[in-house]
Amino acid sequence: MSNSWLTGNFGIPMEIDVAAIEKELASFWKSAGETAQKAVIRACSCNFIAFAQNRNEAQGLPAVLAQVSEWHPSRSIIAYVEPDEALEPPDMHAWISAHCSIPLSRGPQVCCETITLAARTRARMNLPDTLLSLLVPDLPVYLYWRSFRTADKDVMERLARFSHLLIVDSHQSREDPLNRLHILELLVDQPSGIAMRDLNWSRITAWRDLIAQFFDSPATSRYVREISEVEIIRNLSAPGSIPTRTLLLTGWLASSLGWKRVSAERSGDRWDSCWMSEGREIRVRFTGTISEPGQVPGIGAITLRTQSKAEFSVFVEQGSQCISAVAFVDGSRVIHSVPEEPLDEASLLVRELSQTGEDAVFKAALAEAYELEKAFQK
Repeated sequence: MSNSWLTGNFGIPMEIDVAAIEKELASFWKSAGETAQKAVIRACSCNFIAFAQNRNEAQGLPAVLAQVSEWHPSRSIIAYVEPDEALEPPDMHAWISAHCSIPLSRGPQVCCETITLAARTRARMNLPDTLLSLLVPDLPVYLYWRSFRTADKDVMERLARFSHLLIVDSHQSREDPLNRLHILELLVDQPSGIAMRDLNWSRITAWRDLIAQFFDSPATSRYVREISEVEIIRNLSAPGSIPTRTLLLTGWLASSLGWKRVSAERSGDRWDSCWMSEGREIRVRFTGTISEPGQVPGIGAITLRTQSKAEFSVFVEQGSQCISAVAFVDGSRVIHSVPEEPLDEASLLVRELSQTGEDAVFKAALAEAYELEKAFQK
């Protein structure tokens, strides 16, 4: 649609007045068309609420949401809570901005709007009603809980009541195990009537696809019932980090293949678990080393070994932008590679917003990963 984005801010922070905000936006769109001397289309197919942890996090979101709205035009609302002393009275402030595509052809500019809302701590529970009043009526509401911390749980539960989709990033809670388990508990027992997405699930899409493809062929499908060992090698950002994606990937394997967990033990950055399926034992091991300079932290490789000595591996190729899959079966070696998908925040959000309804596979994988993580912490 476009080759770049423009963002403009209008005025100074204002006291929350929904009518005034709508009037200001209407005035902007009128003047934007006159200034551009061409048609300006005000596009909106949904409401997108991003709940940030603080001002610093909120300031980085407009650029992300501008990219998202190129694929999903929306009224975007960024909300966050500040300590009482960090904001001058009144208890809430609002900023208005807009972003417009620069068309490659001579077509009209397509513009979307963003409202940023800051609330003092004592007014935090008023945020849901205020946000509700700012939504464009009769359009779906998508909620992005970027901060993903227990302190915001009460606000998020109220926001979820009028939302159609909740998107989180469980990677954000990796440094706080207790907070993480509290939040994952909420996601496992999600509010009724709302679908749920996790950007970490999207980050392992290519890994899941390549693993599943090993067993699509009639010649190799039987090996999926012979898996006896799984080894996952991680590139660590820091010693002791929680393997969020690795746990989800293991949860996916276990829930999809009907494995039942027997034990889970952890020693430093080595995580070992034992599973049973149809009388067969499966050993799953996570190991990790600190990432090399320029190496992206995360899953580096996964190998599945079977009782009949077949071996299936997926790994990131060093020095390339590809993920490779290799199968060793009956003395034969088959390899193919696929480009790594974009994993920036905007691309992940676009992908999740492009799906509709519940993701039953994700829910089952998350529930298994949650129980596994709790077992490791005992």
